[in-house]
Amino acid sequence: MRAVLAAAEARGLDGKRMLSAAGLGDVPRDPWSTVPLAMHFALMEACVRALDDPGFAIDIAEHVPVEAYDVMGFAMRSAASLGMAVEIGRRYQPLYTASSSFDVKRDAHGLRIWMRPSGPLPLVARVATESAVSQWLSIARRLAGVALTPTHVGFRHAPPRSTARHRAFYGIAPEWNADFATMSFSPADADLPVQQADASLHAFLLRAADGALADHRPPDSLVDQARRAAAELLPSGKLDVDSMAGRLGLAGRTLRRRLAEQGTSFQKLRDEVCESLARQYLAERGLPIGEIAFLLDFADERAFRRSFQRWTGLSPAQFRSGLGGPNG
Repeated sequence: MRAVLAAAEARGLDGKRMLSAAGLGDVPRDPWSTVPLAMHFALMEACVRALDDPGFAIDIAEHVPVEAYDVMGFAMRSAASLGMAVEIGRRYQPLYTASSSFDVKRDAHGLRIWMRPSGPLPLVARVATESAVSQWLSIARRLAGVALTPTHVGFRHAPPRSTARHRAFYGIAPEWNADFATMSFSPADADLPVQQADASLHAFLLRAADGALADHRPPDSLVDQARRAAAELLPSGKLDVDSMAGRLGLAGRTLRRRLAEQGTSFQKLRDEVCESLARQYLAERGLPIGEIAFLLDFADERAFRRSFQRWTGLSPAQFRSGLGGPNG
């Protein structure tokens, strides 16, 4: 909310008037205060309508310093490379928002960041999405000290009436009406060193961030923790027993034993998470089945179809048709 106000005031708007127009009081002074999404959206919408400028979403992004994310931001700023910093942002994002969720995948083609699909996007949600995606680029440029140009930028919604500001900021023309809100970087850019990298400080900050995340999350069972770790690791293509165990602070052998004691296994949990995400993605109209296979780290669409048929007794197209969506 502070970034929204700063961006609005930089454009000549009165911050107090914008808060009043949104039916709000002042922004909480405590940086750890939780602000309801409706409050954040109300302020953003008041500013968007007052300015009537499609480029305001990017203004917001440019007013968010990496330090605004506190321990996560400092951990990103001390990471060895840009790719590592992005992974940290993905891992600790639950500390700062429950309203959006990003996934990251890094492979030979580079680094891809995308927002998990949600329902239809009204005006303020479109602005918030553009601002969130733009923040990744703005922060990446500051971390690397380089005027980075992404290899691809996409948004699920239709283009605003003017996209000049977007082209100037990204350095490329975004894809509109895309399957995801997404941004990609080249392999070389993903490997760029972070200017203020500090291995010792970074290790300390990761411990602090892990502690904050543990305090932030309510206690849950090992199985619940394993499911969450599986959902976080799956899009990166790094979901195996050792990676999951490392995420949970266990050895692989110990994780297998403790899961067996609770009547499950790594493979069963993996399939459960894959099936749950597959159902969620298939419910999204217009999301191609091949893209879903990519998101779930299948070798190809055929492998995904076989697994989904085994889980549900239906093909992905049959399942989607039963929901009233396209056949894919």
